[in-house]
Amino acid sequence: MPFVPGYVHTPGHHCGSTALRNLLAFHGTEISEEMAFGLGAGACFYYVTIEDASPTRWFNGRTARLEESFGELTGAALGLRTFEPGDGDAWEAARDEVDAGRPVLLLTDLYHLDHYGNSAHFPGHAVVLAGYDEEHAHLSDTGFEQLQLTRIENLDRARHSAHPAYPLAGHMFSVTGEVSPERLRAAIPAAIERAAKAMVEPELRGFSGLDAVRRLAAEAGSWPEVAEDWQWCARFGYQVIERRGTGGGAFRLMYARFLEQAGRPEAAPAARAAAAWTELAEAFRAASEREEPEPGLWREIDTLANQVAAAEERLWAELDNP
Repeated sequence: MPFVPGYVHTPGHHCGSTALRNLLAFHGTEISEEMAFGLGAGACFYYVTIEDASPTRWFNGRTARLEESFGELTGAALGLRTFEPGDGDAWEAARDEVDAGRPVLLLTDLYHLDHYGNSAHFPGHAVVLAGYDEEHAHLSDTGFEQLQLTRIENLDRARHSAHPAYPLAGHMFSVTGEVSPERLRAAIPAAIERAAKAMVEPELRGFSGLDAVRRLAAEAGSWPEVAEDWQWCARFGYQVIERRGTGGGAFRLMYARFLEQAGRPEAAPAARAAAAWTELAEAFRAASEREEPEPGLWREIDTLANQVAAAEERLWAELDNP
């Protein structure tokens, strides 16, 4: 059973930043999970309505391309390879890296990973392949204390998920050269600038950045009137704010810690935005536990979602004009 000698799985909060931190640590560069998240311009926001998906209202508080941005911004020797589905090359390439004694970071849809149990699609979930046997891949995955086993054929499905929120093509990242801690630290201003630009000048108008936050604020309180799966939308909303690897507050708490480690005064408004998100999450959770929509709870969701939008406006205005 081949395993990468010397690889250490250290649990964390968020999949991408945990995977990046552990991958870099294997190669001799120690940084915090929060620093990895911030250097990938990790804080962002997306909100989409997909009527034939589950849930029909889907949002997320982190960038879709954390690992790619990390490599671009830091100049780290982080190589990306993609693969067509069905030809076996994606698994062969990952297996070859492990055989050579190198861990690799893989992007997956956790719906297909055995240790998550087909709960909900969540594409872009990062894991590190640390070993394998005849039937299973051994994955270093976020908050789990031990390596997790997923059947190799299911890992392939996870790596080629066609979910419309973030289609995957066998994405695999490996460290291909030296990573300098000094170069990482020097990349902090550019990483903050990229995150702020993505929020203030969103690439996907109406669906990302502050545009998407405003849409969520305008629509969330009326979900029971327009979405048959309003209960699941609310539960999923709670999960993607407070659970599912966010570190709390829709990733804003993690980003606040990054800003604090970077010595930036905007850490305080980021923490306030995180607190606003947490209040909204609790309202979503409460609403999801009712068999019928409770008008008072959905009015509270409307109020809190607008408070979130105001906190986000303040945070990103400060970061966009340091």
